[in-house]
Amino acid sequence: MIINIPLFSPPLLVAAALIALGFIAYVLSARVGVALIGAGSLIMGLVAINDLPAGFEAQGLALFGISAVVGGWMMYVAVKNG
Repeated sequence: MIINIPLFSPPLLVAAALIALGFIAYVLSARVGVALIGAGSLIMGLVAINDLPAGFEAQGLALFGISAVVGGWMMYVAVKNG
């Protein structure tokens, strides 16, 4: 079985850019950096879940579902009590 990873998918490029900007912004503001990294992680997880190949639904949902949940949690932590 060949698993195709869409490296030039616009949503995945946006997710990678948000994560990179989050690492850079973390130096100036931890809250903004964590929010950006969380947004990128959330987008990446949801896009990966949406493009799962047949036969890998359970494993992919567990693996990328964790990424999506942690990304959402990071964004929640960053904006609460802000």
